Amino acid sequence: MSSNNHAYNRELQQDARSWAAFTGSKYTAALRQMTSPFTQGLLGDRPSARHLISVLDQHPLVGTDDDGPSLSDNGFYADDPWRFNGQTDFVELVLVVEMLRMFTPTVAGQEPELSSYKLKHTAEQFLRPHCDYVSNGRLIWAAAALGLDLVDRGGSLNLSVGVSEREHHYLRRLTGSGQERPRGHQFRPPGLLHLQDALARCAAGGPLTGAWVRPASAQVGAPFHDWLTAQVGRPDPVGDIANDYTAGVRDSDHPIASTPGELLSLLYDVEPSPSFYDAAVAAIAEWMATSPEAAPIRTDLVTRDAHEVAGWGAGPGDIEVYRYRCPCGFGEIVEEHDNTPGFREHDVHIRCDRCREEWLFAAGLPVRGWGLVPAIGAGRAQAG
Repeated sequence: MSSNNHAYNRELQQDARSWAAFTGSKYTAALRQMTSPFTQGLLGDRPSARHLISVLDQHPLVGTDDDGPSLSDNGFYADDPWRFNGQTDFVELVLVVEMLRMFTPTVAGQEPELSSYKLKHTAEQFLRPHCDYVSNGRLIWAAAALGLDLVDRGGSLNLSVGVSEREHHYLRRLTGSGQERPRGHQFRPPGLLHLQDALARCAAGGPLTGAWVRPASAQVGAPFHDWLTAQVGRPDPVGDIANDYTAGVRDSDHPIASTPGELLSLLYDVEPSPSFYDAAVAAIAEWMATSPEAAPIRTDLVTRDAHEVAGWGAGPGDIEVYRYRCPCGFGEIVEEHDNTPGFREHDVHIRCDRCREEWLFAAGLPVRGWGLVPAIGAGRAQAG
């Protein structure tokens, strides 16, 4: 046996002895929990039983004070004692640690607002069937062990826990019964997919994949999104659509629209009222008129067809037809290319009475590179 394996086994044995003494359980049962696949560190280092125990003594908020323990199963300064079943208690506590690890922690200057009691219910929903019940106190215990920010609001068994509220809301919608599943994933907890895979592998007795590395925080440029969210509160139709759009992003109802074309794609899914669609067009027109980053819009490709033709003596060729959604979604934009020798004709046109009035092909672009601009405030132009 290598020295590394010997040191690892010794750590497990020391943890098992400490956990057995702390919980009043048998050493062999504690050792089984220390060696469980679920407790080997799914999103980071293996959680140490000795560290978890020490947190209840040494943590600056929930550690033991002059009056005795500050934390118990029911929460902060609850009078009831801890309850341990001697068989799965360590595994279940570690699973809560792993669930909290997948979120983005709050940073300096961000005041934690998420209640431990709400988080404990989310943990139960997410960790089922691996763990059926999570107490408020154990949720706080796991958060303290991870070094997450904890705030005492005073007079409550609950503490505020420093993880992303929007990521938590995403997970609630994903796992809660009767909840509509999120359709935008900008606030998906960064460790969620890895943890889901790891839990499934542990349950099936399969090998785990490589270690998870928390992604570095990066700001992705989305100028149109930034501009649109800055219009929130305007007392006009553009302000109205900005309000609704921003609320949908916040609640994971839809993804971020980095470009005006992506905003139109979102509208295809919700079938907006004519007035709401008009407000979107007005917003896009204003953005294009005032923003140097603005570029003509390409709508969603629906179908592509190509078929060969015999030609007229100069050899065979083919005809390509691309069909795109028109901006309002009730018609189409047809792009055609006749590649027959001697013909080689190319054309793009809008097959929608409404969009022909409201949208123009941007000047100076080839047919294959066409783009649209709103007719509002634009000079009339056609694709080259």
